[in-house]
Amino acid sequence: MLKNDSRRPFVEIANSLEVSEGTIRSRVRRMTDERIIRGFTIRTSSKNIKALVEIRIAVNTDAGAIAAELAEIRGVTEVFEVTGDQDIIIIVDVESSQRLNDIIERVRHNDRISATRTRLILNEHFGAE
Repeated sequence: MLKNDSRRPFVEIANSLEVSEGTIRSRVRRMTDERIIRGFTIRTSSKNIKALVEIRIAVNTDAGAIAAELAEIRGVTEVFEVTGDQDIIIIVDVESSQRLNDIIERVRHNDRISATRTRLILNEHFGAE
């Protein structure tokens, strides 16, 4: 329920699950402490340029270390370690195509990254969850 609407009051959640508000509050606190819930955010449909950048890394390279580095780049909103031909996928949300190109060039200049493929995101459709 919180994934779909993180602003939903605990009382409403408690009523729909037929438990006390205190139970919901303590469960959310516990999940936050255990980092199951890592934050409360909003999803917006922006006028920015968004892209999915698929990244292939060199053999015997620590994907987690590269993923952590990529997550620190301004404009990179999400980083996923994945299976398949590519090793990492990043979502980039920036104000201009020049900024997108700057990020792609920065990624390509990393010696541990062997290839990239970029796909522009044309439309977003959010699921109900």
